[in-house]
Amino acid sequence: MKIGYDKSMWTKKENRLIQSWVARLAAADPGRTRLHQAVRITVSVLSSVMTMIWLTSMMGLSFTPAILAGVVSLLSLLLVNDDTEKKKKITSGLLVISSIVALSLSTLLGSISYVVDGLFLLVIFCAYYTQHYGFRYFAIFMVAFLSIYFSTLLKLQPSDLPGFIVGILVGGTYSYLYHFIVLRNQPNKQLRHSMRSFHIQTNLTLDLVLDVIGDPIPNRYRTLLLKRDVKRLNDYAQVISSQLTTTNPSKVWQGIDSEQLRLYVFDAEMLIETLYPAVIRLKELHALEHNEVRKLLYKVVQSIRDAEVLRSHDIIGNLKQTEKVIDELKLQLIHLRMANHQNKDWLWLIRRIESIANHLVDSSNELSARRMANIKEEEWLEDADEIKKENIKEEEENSTFPRLATKKALQAIAAGAVAIMFGNLLSPTHQYWVLLSAFVVLLGTDTVGMTLQKAFQRSLGTIFGAIAGFGLAQLLAGQVILELIALFCCIFLAFYFLSISYAMMMFWMTMLIAIMYDFILGGITEQIILARVFDTLAGAFIGFLAAALIYPRKTQEKVSDTAEDFLNKLSTYVSDYLESFVYPEKTADFTNQAFGIDEEMRRIEEDARPLRNRPAILARSGIERWLTVLTAINYFAKHLLASTNRNNHVRIIAGTEDTLHHINKVIKHNIGTLLRLLKGEQGLVMYHLNKEREQIEGLSEDLTDEDLEVKTFVNDLYYVWRINQSLLVLGKELGSLKNREASTSELNE
Repeated sequence: MKIGYDKSMWTKKENRLIQSWVARLAAADPGRTRLHQAVRITVSVLSSVMTMIWLTSMMGLSFTPAILAGVVSLLSLLLVNDDTEKKKKITSGLLVISSIVALSLSTLLGSISYVVDGLFLLVIFCAYYTQHYGFRYFAIFMVAFLSIYFSTLLKLQPSDLPGFIVGILVGGTYSYLYHFIVLRNQPNKQLRHSMRSFHIQTNLTLDLVLDVIGDPIPNRYRTLLLKRDVKRLNDYAQVISSQLTTTNPSKVWQGIDSEQLRLYVFDAEMLIETLYPAVIRLKELHALEHNEVRKLLYKVVQSIRDAEVLRSHDIIGNLKQTEKVIDELKLQLIHLRMANHQNKDWLWLIRRIESIANHLVDSSNELSARRMANIKEEEWLEDADEIKKENIKEEEENSTFPRLATKKALQAIAAGAVAIMFGNLLSPTHQYWVLLSAFVVLLGTDTVGMTLQKAFQRSLGTIFGAIAGFGLAQLLAGQVILELIALFCCIFLAFYFLSISYAMMMFWMTMLIAIMYDFILGGITEQIILARVFDTLAGAFIGFLAAALIYPRKTQEKVSDTAEDFLNKLSTYVSDYLESFVYPEKTADFTNQAFGIDEEMRRIEEDARPLRNRPAILARSGIERWLTVLTAINYFAKHLLASTNRNNHVRIIAGTEDTLHHINKVIKHNIGTLLRLLKGEQGLVMYHLNKEREQIEGLSEDLTDEDLEVKTFVNDLYYVWRINQSLLVLGKELGSLKNREASTSELNE
C-alpha cells in the first residue's frame, strides 16, 4: 500500500478545498459595500456613544443620552439615500432637526393624555404618505418616530432635553464626519473590488467546469454547485452593471469606458452560462468520450481561467493561448463534421462554446486596445449625464402617482391605532413596543405576501435573538466593557447581514436591544424579554392584518406588473435585434438592454418569493410555471446577444428581408397579446413561426462547410424561435386560444 502517496493526495485535496473557501469568502461581498456600510455604522455609533459617555460624566448626567446619540448616528447613515452628495448632506441635517423637534414635542407634551398617541399616528401617516415625494421625507418622519419612541421609553422630562439634544447633535456630527469625510464612498475602489469578486467567482466556477470535463463519472452535487455559482456570478454582474451607471471605469483602468467593460462582463457571464449546461449535456451525449474533444475543451476552459484580464497590462499576450486553443477546437469541429459520425446534436453545443469564447477574447482584446489608446473620458461623461437625466425624469414621473403611498399611509395609521390599543393592554409599561413592530413590518412591503413574509422573518429573528440576547445579557451583567464590545459587535453583524437576510438582521438587532435595555433599564428580566417577544409577534400580526384588509394588493398582481415591464423591454430588444440585420446602420445598446431585461427578471423572482415560499397555493397561482417560462425567455434573450451578429459582422441573406419583417411583427403581436392577457382578457390569438423557421433553416441545407455566411445567419436566429415558442407557452398558461400561423393582413390590422 502506498500510504505516503495517499497522504499527499489527501493533503493536496484538503489544501485545494481550503483555498476554494478562502476565495469564496474573498468574493462574497462584491465592492465590499456591506463591509464598508457595517464598519461605517459601527465606528460612527461607537464614536457617538463614547463621546457622549465622556460628556455626560463631565456634566454629571445620566449616560442615557449616549444611547440616543448612537441611534441618531446609525439612522443618519442608514436612511440617507439621495442621488447626489449635496442632497445627502442636506438630508443628514434635516434628520438631526427632525429628531430634535420630535423629541422636544414628545417630552414637552408627554404629560397630556393621548397627545403622544396622536403624535405617533400623525408621524406614521406622514412617513408613508410623503414617500411619493422622495425617500428623504420618509426618512425624516422615521427618525421623528424613533425619537418619540425613545422619549416615551425613557419617560423624559423637560429638564432632560438639553443633554439629549447634545446627544442628537453629537450623533449627527459623527454621522456626517464618517459619511462624507473619513469613510466616504469611493465608487472607483468599489468597482475595482467588484471586478475582483467577479473574476474570483468566474475562476471558481471554471474550476468546477474543469472537474466536470475531467471526471468521467456524473456528479449531481457538483452540478448543484455549478448552478449556484452561475447564479452568484449573475448577481455580481448585475452589481457591476449598476455601478457603471455612476462610475467612470477609465479612472480605474485607463482608457476603458463603461460600455466596453459592461460588454466584457456580459461576455464572461454568458460564457459561463453556456459552458455549464453544455458540458453536462455533452457528457450525457457521450461526446466527452472523444479524447480530442475533451482535451481541447479542457484546454479552452483552463486558458480562459488563467488569463488575467484587467489584472495585467499584457491582456493580448495572456489571451494568445486561448485564441490558439479555440482555433484548434474549430479545426476539430470541421474534422468531426466531415467524419459524419452522427455528431450533429453535440457538435452544435461545442460550436456555441467556441462562438461565445471568441466573443470573450474579442471583448478582452478590445479592453486592451482601449487601455493602450487611452481613450478620453468626455464621451462617457455625456452618457452618464444622460443616464442621470433619465433617472430624474423617471423619478418625476413616478412622483405623480401618490395612490400607492396613500394606501400605505392608511394601512399604517390603522395598524398604528390598533397597535397602541393592544400595547396598552399587553404591556402598559412599554405600550409602544407593539406599535414599533407594526410600523417596521409595513416598511418596504408592497403586497400582502411580502408583508406576511417580513412579519414571519421578524418574528423568527426576534424569538431566537431574544433567547440569545437574554442569555448574553445575563452572562455579561455588570461587565460594562464586555457589554459595550458585544453591543458594537451586534451592530456590525446586524448591518453586515441586512441585505442578505432580514431574519438574521433581526436576530442581531434583538440581541442588541437586549443588551441596550440592560443599560437603559438597569437590568433585563425574563418578563421584559418575553414582553418584547410577544409585543413583536402582536405588532407583526397587526401589520399583516392591515396590509391584508385595507386596500390589499395581491402578490400575483405585483408579479404581473413587473412581468409587463419585462415583456415591454423584451419587445424592444428583440425588435432592435431583428432590425439590425435589415438596417445595419441602426445602432442599439444591446448589452444595456440585456442587463435591463435580466434586472426585470430578478425583480419578478423577488416579487414572487412570498408565493414560492408557500407550497399550498402553488397549484392555484401557477407562479412556478410562470417563472420557469420567463426564466427561459430571459436565458434565450441573453444568448441572442451572444450570437455572432452582435457586432453586425454578418449581412442579411438576400431575399429574407420580408421574412424578418414578418417575424418582427409576429413577436411584437405575441408580446402585446401577453400584456393584454395579464390584464385579464381571454380568448386572444397568438401566432407561431414554424413556416418562417423552416424557410430560414432551409437555407443551410446541402451547403458545404465553407458556406459560413448562411450557416451563421441561421445560427443567429436560432434563439428568436426559442423566444417565440416560450411566449406561446406562457400565452397558453394565461388563457390564449390555440396558436396558429399569422397572415400579413392579420398583423396589419
